[in-house]
Amino acid sequence: MSTESELLVKEYSKNPINNFKMKDATIHQHEGNFICGDDIVVYLKIEDKKIKEYSFDGNCSAITTAGASYLSELIVGKDITDILTWNYQTMLDNGFEVSPRRKRAAVIAILAARNAIHIYLKDGKVDNFDDLIE
Repeated sequence: MSTESELLVKEYSKNPINNFKMKDATIHQHEGNFICGDDIVVYLKIEDKKIKEYSFDGNCSAITTAGASYLSELIVGKDITDILTWNYQTMLDNGFEVSPRRKRAAVIAILAARNAIHIYLKDGKVDNFDDLIE
C-alpha cells in the first residue's frame, strides 16, 4: 500500500463524509463481514436511474469507514447499472488501495450499494464478496 493510499485511508476514516442515516432514502441495504465484524447500512436516493444521494451508517472498522466515505465521492451522479460493475479494482483505479487482507473492508459499501440496486431493480440477483474481489 502506497503512502498516498495510507494517508487517504487515515483521512477518510478520521473525517468521514456522508456518515449518517438518510431519512428519505429510496432504498437501503445492510451488509456484514463476519471475518472482521464490520456492519454497515448504505442508503441510496435514486432518481432517473442515477444516484442522487448516498450515505452510510454502522459499526465499521477504520478501513470500512474510509472506503464507505470515499465511495460517496465516486457514486453520486452515476448510473445505477454502471455501479453494478464496480468492484475492488474501481477503488484501486481511484487511488484507494489496501492490503490484500483488508479488501473486504474496502468494498463492503460497494457490495451494499450493488445489492440495494439489485433490490431496486427487482432483478433477483444477490452479489457477494467474490463478485467484487478477484
